[in-house]
Amino acid sequence: MQIRTVSVAVFAPRDTVFNFLADIENLPKWAAGFCERLELRHNGWWAYTTRGEMIVESDADDRTGVIDLRVGPSVDELGLFPVRVFSLSLDRTLVSFNFIQTAELSDERYEIRYHSLVVGMWTLIRRFGGGELYAPGATSQVSALGLN
Repeated sequence: MQIRTVSVAVFAPRDTVFNFLADIENLPKWAAGFCERLELRHNGWWAYTTRGEMIVESDADDRTGVIDLRVGPSVDELGLFPVRVFSLSLDRTLVSFNFIQTAELSDERYEIRYHSLVVGMWTLIRRFGGGELYAPGATSQVSALGLN
């Protein structure tokens, strides 16, 4: 099992960044490599993803800056994707994403999804007008995509 933390520091106030990420409807705007679009059904949010349709749930706590995203093919098979948002200064915010390899996820698929997450972080940097990315093991892939 692998666990990696990807962090991005952006030039925006913490509340602006938190509110953007906490709104589940914004998921396709920052995680386009994973989620093409969302649909609200009678039993919750469904994401159209590269892996097919997935249930998506989100719990956000503005006070602590914690956003727990859970994604999976069914309510009984939701994987946790923890996010933490906190202020570095009045106009600079750090967002940390923990990416956890689940038992059914092969090393190869984990790497593909990890690099998709890294690309998504560049979306946040562009959205908030600049910043820095901290992503262990992704430097060569990011360079190959021309994103650095």
